[in-house]
Amino acid sequence: MTVRYDSIKTMRAAKIGTIMPWGGDGGTGFLESNIPKGWITCNGQTLTASDYPLLASSLGDSYGGDMTDVSGNHPEFPYYGTDATFRLPNLSAKVLIDVERDYLTLDKYKMGQTDPLNSVYNTQGDKLGDLIDSYGENTLINTTYQATTDIDFTLNLSGNLYFKFDNITMGSPDFLETVHTLNRKLGINHTPSHGHSENIPSVNPNASGPMVFRTDRGIDMTGDITSNQCSETRGPINCALKEAEPTQWNNGATNITYYGDQTHENTLPRCEGYQEFVKDSSGKDYWGYIPAGEDEWATTDRNQDGGGTGHEALTYDQVVFERGYTDTFSYVPSDEHKTPCHTGMFPPPMSLRGRSNFFGYDTGAPIRGDGLEDNPETSPVFTVSGVTLTQDSNKITLPASTNIKRAYSSGGESWYQYDKITPLMYITPVVVDSKYYYFREGTMVQVVENIGTAAAPIYEITMSQPAKSGGTIDLAFKYATYPSTLNTTNTAKDPKEQIYRAHNHGSFEIAQGIGSIASPPSHTANDADGSSLTADSLEDALNITVDTTQPNVTMTFIIKAY
Repeated sequence: MTVRYDSIKTMRAAKIGTIMPWGGDGGTGFLESNIPKGWITCNGQTLTASDYPLLASSLGDSYGGDMTDVSGNHPEFPYYGTDATFRLPNLSAKVLIDVERDYLTLDKYKMGQTDPLNSVYNTQGDKLGDLIDSYGENTLINTTYQATTDIDFTLNLSGNLYFKFDNITMGSPDFLETVHTLNRKLGINHTPSHGHSENIPSVNPNASGPMVFRTDRGIDMTGDITSNQCSETRGPINCALKEAEPTQWNNGATNITYYGDQTHENTLPRCEGYQEFVKDSSGKDYWGYIPAGEDEWATTDRNQDGGGTGHEALTYDQVVFERGYTDTFSYVPSDEHKTPCHTGMFPPPMSLRGRSNFFGYDTGAPIRGDGLEDNPETSPVFTVSGVTLTQDSNKITLPASTNIKRAYSSGGESWYQYDKITPLMYITPVVVDSKYYYFREGTMVQVVENIGTAAAPIYEITMSQPAKSGGTIDLAFKYATYPSTLNTTNTAKDPKEQIYRAHNHGSFEIAQGIGSIASPPSHTANDADGSSLTADSLEDALNITVDTTQPNVTMTFIIKAY
């Protein structure tokens, strides 16, 4: 308390216009808000004389300002009702030093110079002595001085001359290189896109219609197959009846399962790519039930423009295959006991043990009723208008105005990612009625490449399958679900997480030895005539630079204002 009282008492006794360095007060820290009352910082700011009449009368326009009113007159103290201004000295990041003319007459300050007061000039031709007399913020004070000097050589020949070879170059120097690597197993995000050339069958016992599925003597599912590319085993691949006539009619009833292949209700879809079961503008519920019902069956060819998203087979009549004494026959299925079916994306979006079967990382994205975050069925879709498709081509060029850049920020940092369109995204027309006319089911993005410039990007998309038809349409790009779970945790899919933004795939080290070359050989030339040799003089060969700056000290200066 005594220390602070003494500080306050001393500062109140200072005269208006007093400038002094300030280093903080008490234990509250070095903050501008802690400056004592009556003092302000000297930052070269312009003040109104009527706000600080005592300080204005003390400084006037010494450091700038006009101290005149709108009529050009010099108002008098206390400057009420005028707009006269004055400036404070700009002492930001500066240190006050005591420089006097007499100092430059003392030997200890001459630094080997003769009369530096009158012989040292700056680049504008001002003498150092004059600079000290007119010291102010508008005068350039040099801290670096340069001088050049000539070098003259003389040649005094006696005896023999010596010479040497120069400009010797060394080609292909000897060197050693050592590379050390550490392997690391990478996840699926680092696996390049690829396909399987093998024909891997899937369970497909019959085409369509009701089939007998008995747990006692019904269906026998066996066999598997291994892919050559990925060393992956799939199965079962065979589906057959365990007995030739497994059906027993007890009380006129038997347990059956209704089945429709990919041209009908598609109740056993192949898990080899994206699929999506959606309605079109007709309003028919093609995929919601099995049997679908004759009223909900597709009646237009979905492979034609505007054909919709319904069944590929346009006839609702289906087949019961031969069973024992019963021949194959066609019939119209009854939907009296229809069963609800999954609609939307297939496989359904799901998460198991922190690993989802879809890609998504938008924090705060829609959450499904069961708590599934980043659900692709409810997440935003990125659309691009006016895209031209070429039939049988798997490349499309997006319009030049397409911007796939998205801004991110986290923890005070901000960055951009070009992720509105990325590999593995599902491609489909915005107008759902054209879904199967332009694309084969499961078409996805394989490569996104900028074929323009950084300032004017133009993006080319490589698709997993060529377009079925050509034309100019609006496209939708969205994340879909995968037949198997991605080999990465949900956290690793979020670019705001460190595990996504920066990680090490391995280590390597390269060591290289330096080359070597012998010194140029020298020789003696006996009885050489050096009378015709002359020495050169080098003009401005030596540049002398003197730096007179002082060590950098940053201080805050305050002035007594009221």
